[in-house]
Amino acid sequence: MQVVAATILFAVLVSSCATTNQQDSAPSLPDNTQVPPTEAVVIETEPPATAEAKEPVRIESNGDVPFYARFGENETFSNGEWTVIVFYRSPDCIPADFNLNQFFHFPSEGNPGAFACAPPTTTSVEYWANGPQTDPAPLVAEMTGLGAVPVWFIAQTEVEAAMADGVVTIGELAESPSLLKGSAASYTELLHPSQSNTQSLIQFKAEGTLEDGRSFLVDVSYGAPDVTDHTTIEIQ
Repeated sequence: MQVVAATILFAVLVSSCATTNQQDSAPSLPDNTQVPPTEAVVIETEPPATAEAKEPVRIESNGDVPFYARFGENETFSNGEWTVIVFYRSPDCIPADFNLNQFFHFPSEGNPGAFACAPPTTTSVEYWANGPQTDPAPLVAEMTGLGAVPVWFIAQTEVEAAMADGVVTIGELAESPSLLKGSAASYTELLHPSQSNTQSLIQFKAEGTLEDGRSFLVDVSYGAPDVTDHTTIEIQ
C-alpha cells in the first residue's frame, strides 16, 4: 500500500506539472508554420543536482499510475488540427462510464480504480531528493513505452465538442468520425514537477504506425528553457 500511496501522491503532482504547460499557454503560430521536432532523445539520463549534492533516490514505479491516458480537462495536447491521446493502459479495459475528463481514477474501498486496468503500457522511474515520505514530488520522472503504446488522433474540434459538457467517455472518443488509431513502438516521457524544480517541464515523444499503415511522429515539449513550447504531430 505504501508504493500505491506514493504513486498516487506523485500522480497528483504530475498532473500539476502538465497543467502548467497545457496547449492554452503555447505561443500562437500561423497555420502554415511548421515547428520542427526536438532532438530524438528527450529523456534525461541524469537527474538535476539537489541542493544537498547527494545522489538522488531512485524508485521504479513500473508504470503503475492511477490514470488511463494523457487526456483530461487540463491534459490535452493539440496542434490546431489534431489532438493526440497517449494511453498508459489499454483503451479496451477503461470502464465505459468513467469520465476521462477527470484524468485520475483513484482506488477506493472495493474498487481498485485504474489499477484494475493491467498491465500498463509503460514503465516508469522516479528520482527523489530524499524519498516520497519527505519530499513533495520527485525531481524527475521518466516513462518509457513497453513496445506497443496505444496512441489515438482525433480532430481537435471533435475533442473540444466532446469536452464541452464536462464528461468524456472512452466510447465517445471511440465513436469520433475522425479517429485514427495507432501504436507507438517507441515512447518516452519526461516530467520535472514544479514542486521540486524551479522550472516545471513535460516532454513526450511517440513514433509508430497507424492501423491504416501510415507512420506517425508526436513531439511535445512545454517548459524546456532551450526549446519553444510546442505540440508537433506528423502523419505520413
